[in-house]
Amino acid sequence: MKTENVMEAVLKYKKEEEEERKEKIVNGIRAAQDKGIVFGRPRKKIPAQFEVVYEMYVCHRLSSRSAAKMLNVAQSTFLKWCSEHVN
Repeated sequence: MKTENVMEAVLKYKKEEEEERKEKIVNGIRAAQDKGIVFGRPRKKIPAQFEVVYEMYVCHRLSSRSAAKMLNVAQSTFLKWCSEHVN
C-alpha cells in the first residue's frame, strides 16, 4: 500500500468518526428537548414595579438607563421587556 493511500484511509476514517460524533450530539440534544429539557440561562422575571417604571419611561420622565437601575437590571434587559410589553 502506498503512503498516499494510507493517508487517505486515515483521513477518511477520522472524517467519518467526526460525522458520527456530531450526529450523536444532535440526536442527544433533540431527545433532551423532546423530554422538555430547556437549554440556556433562565429568564429574569419582570418585577412588580415594572409597570410604574415603564410608564415613567414612556412619558420621558426617566431614561432607559435610569429605569433599568431602578429595577436592578441591565439596560438591554429593560429595553427587551419594553419591546415585549408593547407587543
